[in-house]
Amino acid sequence: MKKLACILVVFAGTLAAQEPAAPAPALGQVTGRVSCGDSSQPARFATVQLVGEHPDANPMFDAASAGKNPDFEKSMAKAMAAVMKGNGLTTVTGLDGSFTLDKVPAGTYYVLAQLAGYQSPLSQFSMMERVKADDATLKAVQALAEKIVVQPGQAAHIEIRLERGASISGIIRYDDGSPAPAVVPILVTLGKDGKWKDLAAFGILPASTDDRGHYRIFGITAGKYAVKASLPVMQALTGLGSGVSLHMSMGDGLVVYSGGAMREKDIKPIEVGAGEDVEGIDVIFPLDNLHSVAGSVVAKADNHPVDAGTVQLQDSDTKATLRSAMVEQDGSFHFNYVPEGAYVVHVSGAADTDTAGSSDAGNELMRMMNTKVLKSYGEAELPLTVKSDTAGLVLQVPDQGATPVAKPAPAAATGSGTS
Repeated sequence: MKKLACILVVFAGTLAAQEPAAPAPALGQVTGRVSCGDSSQPARFATVQLVGEHPDANPMFDAASAGKNPDFEKSMAKAMAAVMKGNGLTTVTGLDGSFTLDKVPAGTYYVLAQLAGYQSPLSQFSMMERVKADDATLKAVQALAEKIVVQPGQAAHIEIRLERGASISGIIRYDDGSPAPAVVPILVTLGKDGKWKDLAAFGILPASTDDRGHYRIFGITAGKYAVKASLPVMQALTGLGSGVSLHMSMGDGLVVYSGGAMREKDIKPIEVGAGEDVEGIDVIFPLDNLHSVAGSVVAKADNHPVDAGTVQLQDSDTKATLRSAMVEQDGSFHFNYVPEGAYVVHVSGAADTDTAGSSDAGNELMRMMNTKVLKSYGEAELPLTVKSDTAGLVLQVPDQGATPVAKPAPAAATGSGTS
């Protein structure tokens, strides 16, 4: 066996020697210093990224392929390896605010520096916009970021001055006065198109409320904002001798906005000026007049329950998704803490799946990612007015390609329904 391995190594080396070597890229160096505009002190341990005029495609995993990619685990491992390796065009400043990037391919770059509490060219983008980095996002970033040209064999230097951003702070609590700890506040901004969008938090892990329910969001540019929060229905538990347990009830995630709104169309914007600290922006979770909505998803052809899919509670007027829940293996779905009002219950991605061959059949997250789809179905929806707890809803999904037909909205939730 060792002899065979040696032969293979020699053979591979011979092939490599026969192939013409790729020309080495023309490399240069970038040095710089990042400082804080309000204090003129060094921006210590700020992150620095060089973004080319035409950056490479993002290697991150596409969530839309979950359940359809037979090599999902390999794809995820490849994406994570790419993240851990990096691209050699990012670094962190030192105690004096300086940084150096060696072996930078010649070309034109835009320099992005980020430090907690300070504005960045990335401040106005959602996490999805950052990950996708499409032409519109790149153009907007390039209009704000510092530009540098790297020449082969030469060092390029740049000085970056960060301006302190505005902040929004407040308390997230329940309407009986008790604080809501470990809740992640999400900043939403009103765009010029009149639409609201979530903004990415600073850093990889978003900050949550403390034990008193206090939160503070910083590094904000001037604009119109609101703060939203969801009930903390996803909890990671580090117990005794059991490792980490993840408890996730997606369908129970009631979302509330600052000012008491529960739907985007009812948000009252908060005007924030440059560098302004806005306090007292509280988010309050109601405890009364909340109900449950439950039902099942079945195939329209023979009424057998499907075992995969996503059920959404949508705004009856705008069709905006308010929250989502997974279809369970028995075809059921369940929402808790639903305020009274008019909704549309919508199902998509319905499918018959096979989890028998998966070693993670008991793990809901891995079941969602690794299931083999046997048959996919079309969409279905059911108008619903919630005034009390509702059970027995039935959504019938057609074979793929068929057009779903929504029934007229009932006057009130009566405990059962069919679509």
